[in-house]
Amino acid sequence: MKIQQLRALVAIASSGSINGAAKALHVTQPAVTKAMQELEADFGVRLLERNPRGVVPTAEGEVLLRRAKTVVRELERAQEEMAQIKGAREGTLVIGITPIAGTAGMTEAFIAFRRHWPLVKVEFRELGFNQLNEQLRNRTLDLAFGAFSKPPTVEAGTVKELVAFETTFVTRAGSAYADAASLEALQSAEWIHTDVTDAYPAYVEAMYRASDLAPPLRITRYTSFALFYALTFNTDAVCNWTRHSLESTAQGRTLIALDLPVEPPPLHLYLLSPPAAQLTRPAEYFVHCITQTTRISPPPTF
Repeated sequence: MKIQQLRALVAIASSGSINGAAKALHVTQPAVTKAMQELEADFGVRLLERNPRGVVPTAEGEVLLRRAKTVVRELERAQEEMAQIKGAREGTLVIGITPIAGTAGMTEAFIAFRRHWPLVKVEFRELGFNQLNEQLRNRTLDLAFGAFSKPPTVEAGTVKELVAFETTFVTRAGSAYADAASLEALQSAEWIHTDVTDAYPAYVEAMYRASDLAPPLRITRYTSFALFYALTFNTDAVCNWTRHSLESTAQGRTLIALDLPVEPPPLHLYLLSPPAAQLTRPAEYFVHCITQTTRISPPPTF
């Protein structure tokens, strides 16, 4: 098994074709085909098959692909880091974020990062927690930031709390519920959330029952964050929002914090690091920038 064979597998899975993989790797199609034939011969199983979507991994290929992504990305990191030690300022940094985490100082951190690493190719991926967990595990993410009400459980790697943000219930300016001052006044509102578990609906229902009130009739989950945002800013829906975002973002300033007798629990920003792997220098510096933004540690020397 050779690294170019694993690269070919990863490139085929990404592009969906032998031709696309050849272009991505800057080699000929026969070279990619030969690499895959040799890899299949080594393992004695078919790793690829063709379907209406193109060339895709078989079940056995998927198992190897998860490992291959890790190996290929780790080699790329090693090459980048050795070049950086010799003075190069290029490289790649892939950061996963949950939606609300994107409002927690990321803009300021990125601006500071860019001043120090102007040539590093940066990619931000807005993902749900399960996707973050998987991509951290297979090392397609360098690091991730998630905003949760309690520490998440990751399959492997480390979780570190960076900062806690106060949250509040909000609705858009001009909403029929903008002047609501009691939970009772919001019983007919559409309560929306993105929690893939039942924790948020259970929390809202318990909050109402603690006030001897029937829970809202509509507590609606949206796993599409784009739709969640669209409904937040264009309907009379009620949801949770961080006070930090209300004060520091243009979108947040279009929302109204509801003057209710109860407040939701704080939201915590967590750094999620990959398993058993040292952060690259750019990743390390981005962590420094976000911790400076949230003012939780003194600056290190770089």
